[in-house]
Amino acid sequence: MSAKVIACDVGYGFVKAVSDTGSRVVFPSLVAPDRGDSLGVGDLFGRPPGHTVSLRPPGGGAESYLVGEAARASFLASGFLGAEKPAEMHDVLLLAACYLAGAGSEGHLPGQVPRLAVGLPLALYRPQRDALRERLSRLAAWASVDGGPERYFSFREVRVYPQGVGVVFAQDGLPGHGFAGIIDVGHLTVDYLLVDLEAGRPVPEASGSLEVGCHLLAKEVARAFREAAGEPLPHRLEGYVLRAAAEGRPVGYRGRELDLSRAYREAAAEVATAVSKQVLSAWADWAKFITLTLLAGGGALALGAELARSLPSARVVDDPTFANALGFLRMASR
Repeated sequence: MSAKVIACDVGYGFVKAVSDTGSRVVFPSLVAPDRGDSLGVGDLFGRPPGHTVSLRPPGGGAESYLVGEAARASFLASGFLGAEKPAEMHDVLLLAACYLAGAGSEGHLPGQVPRLAVGLPLALYRPQRDALRERLSRLAAWASVDGGPERYFSFREVRVYPQGVGVVFAQDGLPGHGFAGIIDVGHLTVDYLLVDLEAGRPVPEASGSLEVGCHLLAKEVARAFREAAGEPLPHRLEGYVLRAAAEGRPVGYRGRELDLSRAYREAAAEVATAVSKQVLSAWADWAKFITLTLLAGGGALALGAELARSLPSARVVDDPTFANALGFLRMASR
């Protein structure tokens, strides 16, 4: 059964999507041109990680891309480098996620996806929500992922929600008094929200976005690698080295083993301290009345323990990576 409601969180580090059929999708926010299997030996090793995506506008020719882990090994891989997300790259990631989550229709007279929900950082929500909604409402393309059948994508209704608010709606219940803090830790940004539980509304002057995120962990590990190895860390191997450092594993390099786990731990503590100080400053006197702080986003898995030490009554939510997408889905399904 084709999904009728899709919620897609196209993050700076990872794309997360969920649907009303129960499907869940997550992959790195990376795109590269698909140049094919240049060696011709790919079939001998099974399907590689990541995805190949073919997109074709109505009446136009198809273009092929590598997405997620499949793009990581390419010299031509592109990720989001700043607050602005290039529309072409954003839409490749969005359509790939929607396809994998079970949306789209086949046949000569395809229908529209009834509803799409997406998000924007709090700082960008008001100035960009209308433009994003209008652009995605005009989006139309045929898509195929990993050689699957072509499906048509056009969205009858597009809803745009602020990041962090999705986390609130993903919870089954919050305390009925005092204030709740929400911290959504992403790759490039951190969104924070203060909710007045009795009024059931956010406090605008105590909510916003910070230009800090888990990319700083990768930056610090790359610096430690450069110091230990005597040369820069190749960009396409950053993910491999960062995972090893996070898991406490050394990496082999030119016959040596480099242990970068200490650099990772120190960076995590420093980033968490920076986030806590800035958020508590924004929350000001309200912080004394917070009964619960919810930590969400993929970055909560890396920084949650450190953040919990300095924030009031803090805990990591269930399924923090999908928290925003699940909340968007719940809001869009009403």
